[in-house]
Amino acid sequence: MPHTFDSASFGELGADADRLSAQATDHERRLASLVDSVENNRDDNLLATLRELCVDARRQRLIADTIRARLLGETGSAGPGSDKRPLVLIVDDSPDNRDMAAMLLETSGFDTITAGNGLEGVIVAHYTRPAVVIMDVAMPVLDGVQATKLLKASPLTQDINVIAYTARMKPDDAPIARLFAGVLVKPASPETMVGLVQRLALPGEPEAASDGLL
Repeated sequence: MPHTFDSASFGELGADADRLSAQATDHERRLASLVDSVENNRDDNLLATLRELCVDARRQRLIADTIRARLLGETGSAGPGSDKRPLVLIVDDSPDNRDMAAMLLETSGFDTITAGNGLEGVIVAHYTRPAVVIMDVAMPVLDGVQATKLLKASPLTQDINVIAYTARMKPDDAPIARLFAGVLVKPASPETMVGLVQRLALPGEPEAASDGLL
């Protein structure tokens, strides 16, 4: 199911969850090392206590991961040999456009997360590192061109492929078009959208029919 970014719930919660997860992971690692040491000395009471603490540390990490998932969805990257599907971020101020694109891509082999304006899109991209961003151009708060410039200016997101999704810009509109890895002109056919996303997210894979691409 597509995950929708909720800016009202974000605040400092994401940072708190990251901090809790990092601390719990370190806690878990250090306790596991102590368990190994105690096992060599066979102090059964201390060993039982340490094992309980290891379980508690793992529980803390799972709580932190759950907090992050509620904010940002499942955000693991799809590296070589990974079973995770490539993540596509859809940024559009129209709920209908977001939902239709997300449903199409979810049924075509991708995971999706959606955002309602350019500012939310920049935040989500930095936290989730999607394979592809489908970026509406005309949006409130921060439009798609401004948001894409911010993504390209950040070392963390500069290599993300961003697709312009617009009825107002033609593929040959330079220099704006050079910001984007491709342009989808509304209304884009399902084959065109899937084909372009597939080409950018899964290089080397056979792609769907894709007419009218940049």
